[in-house]
Amino acid sequence: MELTTARLVLREYSAADFDAVHAFATDPRTVLFVDWGPNTEQDTLDFLNYCDTSAQAVPRTGHTLAITLAGVVIGSVGLTVHHGAKAEIGYTVNPTHWELGYATEAAKALLDFGFSELALDQITATCRPENVASAGVLRKLGMAQTGHLKNDRLIRGAWLDSLVFSTTAPQLSSKTG
Repeated sequence: MELTTARLVLREYSAADFDAVHAFATDPRTVLFVDWGPNTEQDTLDFLNYCDTSAQAVPRTGHTLAITLAGVVIGSVGLTVHHGAKAEIGYTVNPTHWELGYATEAAKALLDFGFSELALDQITATCRPENVASAGVLRKLGMAQTGHLKNDRLIRGAWLDSLVFSTTAPQLSSKTG
């Protein structure tokens, strides 16, 4: 699977991506608000194996893709189908590429794929309330905050809240709006 945007190519991961993935997955800035990492080498290998296994699954419910810029992996974006026509999206970008719109661009491509190719009705996302940048990305994608879950995620020994965002397929929005 491959998706192309104005600046990015989103593609399946390969074993050759280890160094690039490990670089962003071990950076404390990357993992500050997520419940994974910093990665060990085994964690990164397990992630790449998971991506490969998910890509081969039938039916495929996990679409985790490398975000590449000029052929270099700069992050990850994923869409996981949970319940029929509902899915959750997530993303991470190497901090050296923050504030350049890459997360928004990659996530928009995967949202469009989910609605047009997978015929999803709803896509959700979560982020920590302190992660203002991620909440901004979700709003730029047209997602609305639909909830605030208290003590939702255990992250490095502390229970933290999650903001919940959601959007529906464009054809559903126009029918209900």
